[in-house]
Amino acid sequence: MNWQQRMESAIDYIEQNLEQEISYSCAAAEANCSTFHFLRMFSVVTGTTLGEYIRRRRLSMAALQLSLEGGSIASLAARYGYDSPDAFARAFKREFDTTPSEARMHGVRLRTWPRISFSIVLKGDTAMEFRLEPRPAFSIIGPSITTAAEGGKNFIEIPAFWQRAQQQGDIEKLADAASPDSPLGVMGVCLNDYNEADGSFSYMIAIESPPGGEPPQLSEGCRRVAIPEATWAIFSSRGPMPSAIQEVWKRIYGEWFPASGYNHADAPELEVYSPGDMSAPDYYCEVWIPVVRQ
Repeated sequence: MNWQQRMESAIDYIEQNLEQEISYSCAAAEANCSTFHFLRMFSVVTGTTLGEYIRRRRLSMAALQLSLEGGSIASLAARYGYDSPDAFARAFKREFDTTPSEARMHGVRLRTWPRISFSIVLKGDTAMEFRLEPRPAFSIIGPSITTAAEGGKNFIEIPAFWQRAQQQGDIEKLADAASPDSPLGVMGVCLNDYNEADGSFSYMIAIESPPGGEPPQLSEGCRRVAIPEATWAIFSSRGPMPSAIQEVWKRIYGEWFPASGYNHADAPELEVYSPGDMSAPDYYCEVWIPVVRQ
């Protein structure tokens, strides 16, 4: 199956199980990738998290049933995974700005969320600058935090983590400790250690471990993580942060992967930053993604 078919298969699984427990790992298996990378890909391509999509689809199905058939609010709450009718009613009100009881009335307008469908859009108007580079196994060192994508938690905690590391001098210490022979400077690293139980994953500010060197003494501690041998697809980003690199991520998952003949390998993703003014219109950095042939 190609990328589009695999993603549609994952959505088929989700849609068929809206009234049951949905396993993120089962959805990822349908897409033929790891749970963490499936969630990353889904979020980048659709602009919403998988958890938010499932929540909206369940509420939308409940709203349609209330509008067309009426029925018991308590039974719908239980069917779509809510602990109580009150919890269901609160979620319903936040989503549709109307109550479940009002939704049963004739003439009430509801704006529901349809099933997501994926398509390959071949734009071709702007070239993507990338290279493929095989690399032996290596390790990285640096401080890390545990965060989660649900509710946009990572978008708050990761910038705060960088700000803290900058203020405490940890980024400068990492840059000083980096080997001049390494093509990897200071990096932001999303580790592939997704925990399905609580939706968490680890994020590091890191450098490639210098050969024979002692790890720098950092305010928030320092961990070492092994990165396996892999072929890396390395994408160039030029422009002010974070908008330029965010656009690169969207194009990687929305344009490059569907047409490339490659799948995401099971290893961390790297954002490799160069020295300089990150707000400059010509600021350069790279996205490193481990890949395997389909």
